[in-house]
Amino acid sequence: MYRTELVRQRAFAEDTANAITEKANEMELQGWQLVTSSLVYGTPMKIALVFWRDSKQGSEQSTQAAS
Repeated sequence: MYRTELVRQRAFAEDTANAITEKANEMELQGWQLVTSSLVYGTPMKIALVFWRDSKQGSEQSTQAAS
């Protein structure tokens, strides 16, 4: 199973890198692994982060959250 999250590009590269790291760490706690990223042109510029996790893992976590 794949999931895409958008992160707004910041004015400084270090701030953008920190925002990506923060989102990746947040998603990892939910069992998602960062696969790739891509710049999305527009106003404002954004970075698409593509995450993946095994479908079985997702249903196990949903069951655990319900208990």
